Amino acid sequence: MIIGYNFTKIEAERKKEISGKVDISSTVKIISVEEKEIEILNKQKVLEIGFEFTVEYKEDFGKIYMCGFLLYDGKNLKDAVKMWKKDKKIPESVDLEVKNFLFKKCLTLAIILADEIRFPSPLPFPVVVPAKKEENKSYIG
Repeated sequence: MIIGYNFTKIEAERKKEISGKVDISSTVKIISVEEKEIEILNKQKVLEIGFEFTVEYKEDFGKIYMCGFLLYDGKNLKDAVKMWKKDKKIPESVDLEVKNFLFKKCLTLAIILADEIRFPSPLPFPVVVPAKKEENKSYIG
């Protein structure tokens, strides 16, 4: 369970005007895993997971970059830290929960930042189109 998160750096850079169709990719990367002790109601150990999130506008148009950390509470924290130190990986269940959380939070913020630097949204929005008018198809037989 994710119990908190914090951004330590947010950048939005437009290197040049976008022309034509642009490829946009979003990636999240876990860069650190440490066991920390926090005090909420009582002292408890949690994982502090450092992350980087990048939205790239291909052909070097620009990018949106965020980094920070989140606090994760769950089972087998010591095993996750050992696995990170050995292989730079964390258990799949933790990895999926963390990355899904980060995509949700970071992409939400990236939409706002992209709008501010006049870039396309990193997520496509639905488009409302006018309804087709049906021709009068009455039949008298």
